[in-house]
Amino acid sequence: MRLRSIGLYFLLAVMLLACEDILEEPDISEKQVQMLAPTDGATITGNRVSFNWNSIPDATSYNIQVARPNFENAVQILLDSTVVQDTTGFVMTRIRDLGLLNGDYTWRIKALNGGFETGYTVAAFTVNGDENADLVPPNIPSLIAPSDESVTDNTNITFTWSRTDVSGSPELDSIYIFTDQNLQTLEIKGMGANKSFTADLGSNTYYWFVKAFDAAGNESNPSETFDFTIN
Repeated sequence: MRLRSIGLYFLLAVMLLACEDILEEPDISEKQVQMLAPTDGATITGNRVSFNWNSIPDATSYNIQVARPNFENAVQILLDSTVVQDTTGFVMTRIRDLGLLNGDYTWRIKALNGGFETGYTVAAFTVNGDENADLVPPNIPSLIAPSDESVTDNTNITFTWSRTDVSGSPELDSIYIFTDQNLQTLEIKGMGANKSFTADLGSNTYYWFVKAFDAAGNESNPSETFDFTIN
């Protein structure tokens, strides 16, 4: 009996050590994220700024922040976002088209994984674009019909939504209609006219949302997603 107990304890110890090996995260704390753009001291001649950096092996996410004019005396934090690993293990190393008014800014970025993180890499830059740039995004659309979780026998569907226009650049709406809850299978992408769109659809369950865009390149966040079923 004693030998059996010793054997069980030994087996347990081996299993625990094996689990620790599996769960151990690589230490990335001594590494540094290399910024590609904007570099320190850069002057950007447009009002839309993309942030690019090199990946770090074993990093599963990146935290990126943008302040005006700097983090020590921040008047405004324009961005505080974490880019995370997707289901395939890929992590983006770019954030595109942040709209910024003319002025001085600082951005910083660090890499993280499940157990460690790097320090921040920091760079200051200046935006010197259009003094009258339109950087205000359209309002988020509010869906009206077909109502959420509704059921119909009609295959000719008119989609409607509401949105208050923002003064400035001309605005338009795009509608996205999917056949799966994860919004992976796009059935129709269309352009709304006067906050409506009509489509002929077959028997199925559909998921839809709307986004607004303007001529200056601004875009709203997506509306909430509604679903409906055609019998």
